[in-house]
Amino acid sequence: MLVQAGSSESGKEFAAQYAEAIFTAQQTLLEAQQFYSDVKSRLVRYGRSPEQLKILPGICPIIGRTESEAKEKEQELNELTIPEYGLNQLSNMLNIDLFSYPLDGPLPELPNLSDINGNKSRFQLVADLAKRDNLTIRGLLHRLAGGRGHRTFAGTPIQIADQLEEWFLHGGSDGFNVMPPYLPAGLEEFAQLVIPELQRRGLFRTEYSGTTLRGHLGLSRPANQYATAAVGGA
Repeated sequence: MLVQAGSSESGKEFAAQYAEAIFTAQQTLLEAQQFYSDVKSRLVRYGRSPEQLKILPGICPIIGRTESEAKEKEQELNELTIPEYGLNQLSNMLNIDLFSYPLDGPLPELPNLSDINGNKSRFQLVADLAKRDNLTIRGLLHRLAGGRGHRTFAGTPIQIADQLEEWFLHGGSDGFNVMPPYLPAGLEEFAQLVIPELQRRGLFRTEYSGTTLRGHLGLSRPANQYATAAVGGA
């Protein structure tokens, strides 16, 4: 399988031409729908159909048996973050030294997108997130700590399943790349608590129908160009 990560213009065009899955990051359903529609519409120019590319945004689920338990767990995880580490990552991502600014203040004025030499899509996502949710630098560090720019959501298994179902059924994704905030327990909780709820709704398989990742995602196996050439040459 060919998997591409990146949501810049060049990244989307590359994915439309070559990728069979794209690992992407969106914070809202509207953003996800716009990205999904944009990328899928590009495939036709390369003679491909929308089904040949699976769009899999990342989701960082913080799971509690009750909503209050999930929020408490989220707060505990936030308190475990090391600001200096996050500031270093965020400074590199935004191309500005944030160490001289107060953690509980807003982001300073950021460079223009055209001045970013690197992950432009992640720069824009973080800038939009901070502005939309009116986040301080500390609040932004907390939001990025587990999901690293991907959507983080704290809630019960039903609430998390609701989120996944909404995105999946309303043109936001073909599935998800689950990014537990801690391992292995975070993945075990998702498997034990969220997967059964998705299965109850008919949104997740109860058994495998294929033997490979390609098969599990419903992607066809491409013809081996070298085998074809060999047969022709013979």
